Amino acid sequence: SEAVARVADIAFNDLRLHRIEANIMPRNKRSIQVVEKNGFIYEGVSKRYLRINGNWEDHARYVLLNEGWE
Repeated sequence: SEAVARVADIAFNDLRLHRIEANIMPRNKRSIQVVEKNGFIYEGVSKRYLRINGNWEDHARYVLLNEGWE
């Protein structure tokens, strides 16, 4: 969680990015908890986002906007 917060800080304050995304397999509850703890908002599902072990996997898309960063 601390690493995600540090990356967001660099992305928004140093690089002046507008938006960062995290795409997570919906069954990965711990990763979802980490991004939600850091203020990411669920935006929807990216269907068949990545091919993993020969299978196309859906991913939950979480977003953090610069305006929402503390």
